[in-house]
Amino acid sequence: MRRVIDPSTWEPPEPPPSRGDGLIRGTLYGSRLYEQPEHAALASEVRVFCRPGPILNLEIGVDRGYRILGHARRWTKQRWLGVELRRTVREAAEHAPSNCMLLRGDIRAVLAAGLIGAHRLKRVDILFPTPSNNPGHLLLTPAVVALLAGSLEADGVLLFATDVPGMARLAARLLARWPRVEEPPSGPVLSRREKVCARDGLTVWRWACRPPPN
Repeated sequence: MRRVIDPSTWEPPEPPPSRGDGLIRGTLYGSRLYEQPEHAALASEVRVFCRPGPILNLEIGVDRGYRILGHARRWTKQRWLGVELRRTVREAAEHAPSNCMLLRGDIRAVLAAGLIGAHRLKRVDILFPTPSNNPGHLLLTPAVVALLAGSLEADGVLLFATDVPGMARLAARLLARWPRVEEPPSGPVLSRREKVCARDGLTVWRWACRPPPN
């Protein structure tokens, strides 16, 4: 039986050790997923969408896509890439405008494969990642933070939010060297978790920060 996690007492498990080969343990279907021939077409689509051009933003964990679709329709001259593990994103993808690409997959595999490219992102939003007791399922790890730093422009911004105390402590530790900056604008459309936090008056910890200097 799957153990229910109490967000109020959750503490992150130790992340899996670095492999030293650019791969990340626990990635869904493996870090080399997009090197496989059956996924080559999708990998090419992502690379084309992320090639140099108008501002490119990334949202990790888009759920049903309400927020990112709102952003894409509000800022039509920017590109919006959304990545979500769950099938919920497929229906949202059917309604995405041409400046928005929604992908069902593991962002760790996308980053490890270099599909986005180095220093292409103006903004990365990670809002309310799900806590897990499985080290292989952790999103916020030193390896992923390093990949994000390499994908963001020098003046790009990472926006991170959580209502889980243990996740906030983890973020504070991993983002300690990232200079804090003003939070980038967001549209009026909220994600499901944002609505719950606002409705119930939950404490939310937020970071807006830039990649650390080399």
